Amino acid sequence: MDEIRNKEDSTRVQKAVQQPQQGQWTNWDIAKQRFLTWNDIWHMASLRISYLIRSVYDLLPSNANLVRWGKKDDPTCPLCQGMQTTEHLLSSCKVALSQGRYTHNRVLQELASIISTAKGEIHHSSISTTVFPTDGGVK
Repeated sequence: MDEIRNKEDSTRVQKAVQQPQQGQWTNWDIAKQRFLTWNDIWHMASLRISYLIRSVYDLLPSNANLVRWGKKDDPTCPLCQGMQTTEHLLSSCKVALSQGRYTHNRVLQELASIISTAKGEIHHSSISTTVFPTDGGVK
């Protein structure tokens, strides 16, 4: 029985590796494990669940995805000219990180809030924060 199960699992993984989006989970060896219960998910706002799932499966409207979906012609990041994937958009753009971009920081703060809420924790920051203005100059 175990031999059959192992063979089927191997076949599933081989097929998943060949799928560009759906097979991304096969590269998650270094990803931090998240332990969300159904109760945690049940109490989350539907938009947060949608965002969380779309970010995990690289389905957010990054420039790279917009090109893949035929909605845009240029997949590059307007700040650094690198490929703007979801990962790049959320945490890998060196220019956004070095400039302390307001939008970038807000996305990371929102993600931290979502994760803390899902885990039933209250997020308190003991470090004073600097508020950066948005591109339009409005806080």
